[in-house]
Amino acid sequence: MNSGYVFDARAVFIALAGPFGGAIAGVITGVAAGLTRFLIGGSGTFAGIAGIAVAMAAGVIFARFGPRRQTLRSLAILGLGTATMVFSLLLTDIDTAGSLFRRVGLPLTLVNILGVMLLGYVLEGTRRGTDHLRVVEFNADRDPLTNLFNRRALAQFAQNLRRQETGDTAHGCVVLFDIDRFKSVNDRYGHARGDVVLRTVADTITHRVRRSDVAVRYGGEEIAVILIGTAIDDARRVAEQIRGVVEELVFEHENQHFSVTVSAGISAFDADGTQLEHALDFADRALYRAKNAGRNRTETLLVPGLEVVSTGSTAS
Repeated sequence: MNSGYVFDARAVFIALAGPFGGAIAGVITGVAAGLTRFLIGGSGTFAGIAGIAVAMAAGVIFARFGPRRQTLRSLAILGLGTATMVFSLLLTDIDTAGSLFRRVGLPLTLVNILGVMLLGYVLEGTRRGTDHLRVVEFNADRDPLTNLFNRRALAQFAQNLRRQETGDTAHGCVVLFDIDRFKSVNDRYGHARGDVVLRTVADTITHRVRRSDVAVRYGGEEIAVILIGTAIDDARRVAEQIRGVVEELVFEHENQHFSVTVSAGISAFDADGTQLEHALDFADRALYRAKNAGRNRTETLLVPGLEVVSTGSTAS
């Protein structure tokens, strides 16, 4: 500080707050820096706050209208915009402004431009690495065709459930869906059309369960849905709703229209010993019964005593 004037690299951080933290973060950073400069005081307070406002504006404008991914070229443009804060010195008297321009104008400009470019480049590299890691982690738990969770994610979910002793997350129901005669769809219309059918059925299921529930591609054309904290009767209603919606779907292939149906098997798990793995096994047995009973129906089978609770109705 010299005669109430402060020169540092704060404008670099203020300008980068917008592109890397969002417009709101840029405004908050700028306001916080401006208040701090006001508290410091001195004859250069007004010019200092104006310079901070310029850097903040450059960052916020870039956050709203600039590229999503930063390159050295875009960062150089942001750096030039940030460097214009040096003209806030003109808000002082002409003699002081001239003296400060000669002493710190060029160094301050270079610090702002190079600082934004170098620090921004490092931040962009870190962001790209974090995004890549997030994508890798996401894909590791997802089926690439349906975007449902895969068996690996299901195993982890089951492990987490075993750690639960009480609460809604410790019990629920399993609904295991299977597309009826899916092999005939592939044989007649081709595997590409079969993939469309599978993706559409998967989307239909995920749009009719809660965000807290878990939908898994359990097998080739089998989809398991873990309904958290759901009673067996409610699970059956959900399964029947999905079964009815799938039955109404219409697919097209070379001017031919066709539809598919699904069968469903339901079982339950709880915190008292009926683990998810057992529930999945009995849901699979219930599904087998639904297939043998004519398909396009829902069967329910509870683990204790292999008791059949209720049977679904075939479609008319």
